[in-house]
Order: sequence, then C-alpha cells, then structure tokens
Amino acid sequence: RPEVVPVGPVLRLAFGAVRGVLGDPAVRRLFAVYGVVFLANQMSRPYTPVLVEDLVGTGPGLASGIALVMGVASLVGAVTAPGAGWLGDRIGFRPVLVTALVGGGAASLLMPAMPALGALAGAAVLLGAAVAIVGAMVFSLLATEVPAERRSATLNLVYLPLYVAGIVGPAMGGAVAAVAGAGGPFIAGGLVFLLGAAAVALRRPARPAGAEASDRVAVPLD
Repeated sequence: RPEVVPVGPVLRLAFGAVRGVLGDPAVRRLFAVYGVVFLANQMSRPYTPVLVEDLVGTGPGLASGIALVMGVASLVGAVTAPGAGWLGDRIGFRPVLVTALVGGGAASLLMPAMPALGALAGAAVLLGAAVAIVGAMVFSLLATEVPAERRSATLNLVYLPLYVAGIVGPAMGGAVAAVAGAGGPFIAGGLVFLLGAAAVALRRPARPAGAEASDRVAVPLD
C-alpha cells in the first residue's frame, strides 16, 4: 500500500497509473521480457499437437499423445515456479530469469527435431517450466525494484503484455508456419527466448526499491 493513496475519478486514476508505470524504463524492460516470452510461447503452442501427430500418426494414440505432451508440460511448469522463487531468493532473481530464458530457447529450438514422443514431452516440460519461471522472476523483480509508490499499480498491470502477446502471437505463428511449416514457430520462438536472455544478461540491474533477499538479516524473536 503506498504511503500516499491516490484519490480522484476512476478513469483519471487508471490512465495516470498506466502512464506512471510505462514511463519507468526498468518496468518497460521487464514488461517487454514478459511479453516476448509469452509471444514466443503463443507462436508455437498451437502447433504442438501437429508435432505429436507427425510422431504418432492419426490413430487412436494421437489424443493421449497430445495430452501427455501438453498436459504434463503445464503441470510441471506450475510446480517449478515456487522452487524457482526459493532459488531466486538465494542467488538472485536475474540469474534465474536468464537461465530460464536460455532453457526455454533451447527447448523450443529442439522440439521440432525430437525423434520420439517421450523426447518431445521432455522438451515440452522444459519449455513449460521456463515460461512459468520467467513469470515468477518478473513478478519478483517488479516487487523488489519498483518504488513503493508505483509498485501496486505496476503489479496490477503486469498482465498487460500478455494480453497483447496473446493476440499477436498466434497470428505471427500462423504467418511463420505458412512459410516454414509447423516447426517454424518453434524456431522463431526459441530465438526470441535467447534474445530476451541476452537483453537481460547485458543490462545492468536497477537499484532495488527495498532490501533484496540477499540483504535481509534474520532477527531472533527471543
């Protein structure tokens, strides 16, 4: 909760919050990273069933193969995010974010080349985990690097890049697939992941708005 709570008409407060959030370069960079990762995922995800069909054919095993690849990837991705937060508390959120981006890029590039359903499922699990970890690290960085007076508004708007990417991503994926086939969106998405990793790794971290986890000192209650 900010120390000075803004008051006024709802629309003025809403547009003021958007201007304040998007006017911060550090926030724009993190929003861009989150947006491009979701864009890459939305480009390729609709074509995962096509990769499964290429491996197992159109027989009775197709539905269960799609469920294995896509369902397990989503479940494993969901359970990795808390573990990534624990690790980020200890070694830093930015290194974990870069590692997740590199892992997601590698998984996306490898998926069209997987020779068997199990291998494809493993790559999909890595990709799903990478997307979930990126989200967790972006939230963590925003919560620790954004000044307190803008933190609440920033976290309320963090899904804005996802809405935009959710519209643009499938359209871009369709355009790439029309030219390069079903594997094309995975190659393009992998390159987007790796470019995001390079952008984060080469950018100097912003000064934290509050104490980072590594600076916290435990105080005995007794």
